[in-house]
Amino acid sequence: MGMRVVSPELLEQFDRFVLGITPQDKVGLFYDDDPDGVCSGSLVATALERIHGKQLTVRLTNDRSNYGITEEHVKKFKRAGVTKVITCDNAIEETAHIVDKLAAFADVLEIDNHAICGTFKAKNILMMKPQRYLSDMDYAKYCTSKLAYDLFSRHCNLTDRDWVATVGSITDIATEPWMDFIKGVFKKYDIALKKDFFKTDLGKVGIYINDTISFNSDNIDQAFDTVFMSATPQEVLHSPLKKYHKAIEAEIQTFTKAIEQKGEWHPELKLVFYHVQPHYRIKSALSTILGLKYPHLIVLLSAVDSDRMTISARCSDKHVAVNRLLQEGFKGLKDAVGGGHVPAAGGSCRPEDYPVFKDRVMKMLREGFTGL
Repeated sequence: MGMRVVSPELLEQFDRFVLGITPQDKVGLFYDDDPDGVCSGSLVATALERIHGKQLTVRLTNDRSNYGITEEHVKKFKRAGVTKVITCDNAIEETAHIVDKLAAFADVLEIDNHAICGTFKAKNILMMKPQRYLSDMDYAKYCTSKLAYDLFSRHCNLTDRDWVATVGSITDIATEPWMDFIKGVFKKYDIALKKDFFKTDLGKVGIYINDTISFNSDNIDQAFDTVFMSATPQEVLHSPLKKYHKAIEAEIQTFTKAIEQKGEWHPELKLVFYHVQPHYRIKSALSTILGLKYPHLIVLLSAVDSDRMTISARCSDKHVAVNRLLQEGFKGLKDAVGGGHVPAAGGSCRPEDYPVFKDRVMKMLREGFTGL
């Protein structure tokens, strides 16, 4: 891969944070509500037990209508009496003013592979992102699960959890730099390797996690506990998570086919808008599938969720940075927020502002915007 450490000092700060956790500390976890978030969060929980014999005091995830850490999360962490908070797969600096409030009573460790989109005022927040200490590495291809696996492996043996890091890499479309590692995991667990990772047992584990959360967001604790307690990927596949798969996959197939007729196509801009109103929470998974199906198009999938218009953006060939496209399209719109990776991003705005966002996106693309 050619990547090398360019900031050993940052790794030393990570070491001090992890090894500095005391028996008196109460540790909270904040993780993203997707397979990479669940897998990376479970790896943190495992590492905490192995290094310190300590369990998480509380674990929290995204509010459905608001990305990132909110004031309510801060209140919950404070009520739980936490003194350390570890966050996974979430660019928490996007709401830095809120995280700074969290840092008033807890030291914070951010483990994440998104673009850096803000700075903190508090000095007791450690941002561990690949681009901060590695060179020659596409940070979007270093999913948070693999990142957490590698970082915490500095202090405990996690080789029996290598499959969890692999599931995160598959679901985050971040396998390319790690093929030697991934091939070894497939061989170790006697799993057939296929061109389409999602048709393998490890890919199916990621699908089961996603489908469980998509069926009902309240199921995320069940998904987390299943991954955390399973010794092998096969245990996840034979767990109660499989009961959610059939319903979710049927709906995904329906909406995948319907884009041909119901999508708003702009071939001159290599763009398609697709508004859906699914029964289940399938938007993120659906946008990933459509992004792979139409790799040379910008796919902007929208759905109303509560009182928000949520948007998932994909551009698999990366001719436009959709994280920047969302950020620029949302600029100045009240309560709008968006971000992510160059090929995959998400965000939300008020429903009444969505037409403004659409017009901006088309205008920007007509003027040659790439965000690269």
